Amino acid sequence: MKFFFVFMALLTIACSLSAQTNTDDEKNVVITNSVREFSFVKGNTAHPVQIKEESQRSYTCNNYRTEVPIVEFYNDVVSVDDVDIKTEGLKKNGIKPNYEYYDVDGTFYSDAHVCYFKLPILKKGSTSEVTFKKTTLDPRYFSTVYFMSGQPIAAQQIKLKVPSWMQIEIKELNFKNYQITKNISTDGGATVYTYNMKNMPAASNENDAPGPGYYMPHILVLCKSAKPADVKYNYFNTVSDQYAWYRSLVQQIGDDNAIIKATTDEIIKGAATDEQKVKAIFQWVQDNIRYIAFENGIAGFKPEKAQEVLRKKYGDCKGMANLLTEMLRSINLDARRCWIGTKHIAYDYSTPCLAVDNHMICAWIKDGKPVYLDATEKYIGFGEIAERIQGRQTLIENGDSYLLERVPVEKATQNTSTEYRKFSVDGNNLKGHVSQVWKGENKEWMLTVLNKIKDQKREEALKQFLSEGNPKFEISNLKIDNLSNYNADLKVEYDVVWKDVLSVFDKETYVSVDNRRHFESATIDTLKRKLPYWFDFKDDKVFETEIAIPKGKTITDLPKNIAVKNTGYNFLASYNIEGDKLVYKNEILLNNTDLQPENFSRWNKDIKQLTDFYNQQIVFTQN
Repeated sequence: MKFFFVFMALLTIACSLSAQTNTDDEKNVVITNSVREFSFVKGNTAHPVQIKEESQRSYTCNNYRTEVPIVEFYNDVVSVDDVDIKTEGLKKNGIKPNYEYYDVDGTFYSDAHVCYFKLPILKKGSTSEVTFKKTTLDPRYFSTVYFMSGQPIAAQQIKLKVPSWMQIEIKELNFKNYQITKNISTDGGATVYTYNMKNMPAASNENDAPGPGYYMPHILVLCKSAKPADVKYNYFNTVSDQYAWYRSLVQQIGDDNAIIKATTDEIIKGAATDEQKVKAIFQWVQDNIRYIAFENGIAGFKPEKAQEVLRKKYGDCKGMANLLTEMLRSINLDARRCWIGTKHIAYDYSTPCLAVDNHMICAWIKDGKPVYLDATEKYIGFGEIAERIQGRQTLIENGDSYLLERVPVEKATQNTSTEYRKFSVDGNNLKGHVSQVWKGENKEWMLTVLNKIKDQKREEALKQFLSEGNPKFEISNLKIDNLSNYNADLKVEYDVVWKDVLSVFDKETYVSVDNRRHFESATIDTLKRKLPYWFDFKDDKVFETEIAIPKGKTITDLPKNIAVKNTGYNFLASYNIEGDKLVYKNEILLNNTDLQPENFSRWNKDIKQLTDFYNQQIVFTQN
């Protein structure tokens, strides 16, 4: 049974619509005052322009003593220069910050570090203070300043000091409905931008929400150029500048074509066409290179050598995209690296800065058009596109120039999952045959879960999942197709004896046909949830059941069909009698992954209508 619970726990994580709210401990703490100052200063030969940051925050507890986890990330480009801690007016008070490499599951990733400690607030109404001093060595890496924190902020001031030799543009985003004022002044030849705000709420931690750039108040700082002395330094005045910088990083990689080609030639043995070769290489990278995430410093933008990714058997998105690109190029195919911001990112290349992209993929140019390949999507098929990059603007290599394209938007039918059942009545049981098919991201999700389970336990776990842990839904003769071929649909077939599903009372027999009841619990708590709900991907769930009507029995009444058709989704369900068979059909079609708060009420009403339909039973009456 534990395999079923592992399976269902993952399902709950993927599908839950419940809103997450701040815990009681988070509500207990407030930042009474926050002062953050960023100053552009002259640096050295290696780093001619730097940004000095000083941030001071005072924390108070409203109800009971507590500890606040303080976490500050840094890397090779951003340093933590000093940390000052005060509790009850005493410096440090025995608190020692920890400085460590940032790791996940025991693996160290690039140059990412973390400074962390627990800040005690000793009693109700007392105050503890933290001051960080940091340096950013390159203006390219200074692009966003968010105004929210994990706790509410009673009063905050954010100040940018920009000398006359530094050219920037500030974009103010999501200020509406917040108490934010702006003042521009001068100080010793520098322009000072000051933002004052009051009663800033804590940052939301609702699950399945848009990225913070869509709703949190913040400024986007576009660093264009600087001339601190006699030399002018261009940063990202245009997208051409941004591409030129990316290209300079690519030119520093140092890929070894001989090593790459030797591996590639082995992979494509037996492949006759270019497409067959691309499919083979794409799946080989998916199967053999473990995806990990580098997010900070230069490693966040410079791909690892392809031969190093091959040797280590892991890489970030850039390392995997670079390896895939170099493999395709080694057999004389036109492959390009593509920089892209996933759906999580609120911006595109109309605002050139490092905040606009967070991902890299590969494009194979076929007949003049890009075929997008994202090997970080471990189980997605060739030609399928994950929701997170659909419709996104992408910056594609084109020598010294570049191409700006948009990734196609796929229909929900890319991700169709189907289940077809044929049953006959056997006493109090239903018995018959079931076939199920998963496509696209539904297939990817299923394969991700199945491949987390050891081979010898996989069939048992899959049976538990398909039966939803019901011991009376007995599965036999289970067959699985395309478990390791991601370019084909995942299929299962099996026989079922569904025991005691029919209830007999005198001359009437009752049965509930649909035990899947897709989206039954998908209501949204409108009192708690404030942000839009983003589904993982567009979806099309098709469920059909055919039951042979027993001789001597009839069905006199059928539940009324439902046909909910709203912008973004359809719920269709029906019962019909076709000859001597009862045919049940259900389709949940999710055409749009973005559900806005103003549509929550309508959504909940539609879910209730769907649930009410599920709750109706079929009655067979003895003639």
